[in-house]
Amino acid sequence: MVDILLSTYNGEKYIKEQIESILNQTYTNWRLLIRDDGSCDRTLDIIEEYVKKLNGKIYFINDSDKHLGASMSFFKLLNYSTADYIMFCDQDDVWIPDKIEITIGKMKDLEKLYPDKPILVHSNLKVVDVGSKTINESFWKYQKLNPNLKRLNNLLIQNNVTGCTVMINRKLKNLLKTVPSNAIMHDWWLALIASAFGIVEYIDEPLILYRQHGGNDTGAKKYGISYFINKTLNYDEAVKTINKIINQGKEFYSIYENMLAKEQKDIIYNFITLFEVGRLKRIYRIFKYKFFKYGFLRNFGFIIVMLIPGKTKEKVIADESFSNNSNSKLRKDD
Repeated sequence: MVDILLSTYNGEKYIKEQIESILNQTYTNWRLLIRDDGSCDRTLDIIEEYVKKLNGKIYFINDSDKHLGASMSFFKLLNYSTADYIMFCDQDDVWIPDKIEITIGKMKDLEKLYPDKPILVHSNLKVVDVGSKTINESFWKYQKLNPNLKRLNNLLIQNNVTGCTVMINRKLKNLLKTVPSNAIMHDWWLALIASAFGIVEYIDEPLILYRQHGGNDTGAKKYGISYFINKTLNYDEAVKTINKIINQGKEFYSIYENMLAKEQKDIIYNFITLFEVGRLKRIYRIFKYKFFKYGFLRNFGFIIVMLIPGKTKEKVIADESFSNNSNSKLRKDD
């Protein structure tokens, strides 16, 4: 059995097409678990229609928590899954008819080789526009990502796993000890677990039509020189982004420290303390442990940011922390 987890939010425009693409899968031993994160359009009505029509295949998870965001909503859905295999589904994409069949085939081949391992399988995607017209045949090429960079030192600094293509086995789900508050996205967190304790493998074939539109929570971006220059010049945002990545690493280390091998502890510790050492030592660590993203421009920008004096970084991080605490207080007082 495969559990497909679908988190929705104001998805009335596209959700029917996505659900229909699941119903048209060649592999049929699945059930669809849907959780809504507080939609105010017709999304819930559409879900209710499918639940009534396909009772026993499609289930609506009705809870009181709303506006958790995509990542936390998927973590919440994971609590309801009891299947041997779990897939994640976005509301606005279209699944190729043999997506599940190909993915579970790859998963079972890997389980024969690694019977005791937690495993994550993901695939390429085809990027399309709102009318399903092809923008790029390969999401990885479009975003300049390399799925071969799946070691822990690579995944600490850059994620190349796209959640809506992911299948995990039960052994990986069982390693999800707690809901991580600093996880940037659920797919990144699961990729870190799989890299540290099991297997990350990919299918070099687009199994999803990844719809690019203005309402995407996280959309594909076409990377080029101008994009990287703007990202690097926007120093404050670059530091905040790196700080979020480091905080994610810190939480990962805190939760899984007792399970990590000595070499893994060394890698993670030297990554999460990058801001706590001088600039030269920072750069030395980056090269020693190969904390590299994919592509010259990404790494060049990363190193430029890491060469800025520490006090400047501390101010940016402190300002961000103050802003987050203030916003949190405002929300509580509302």
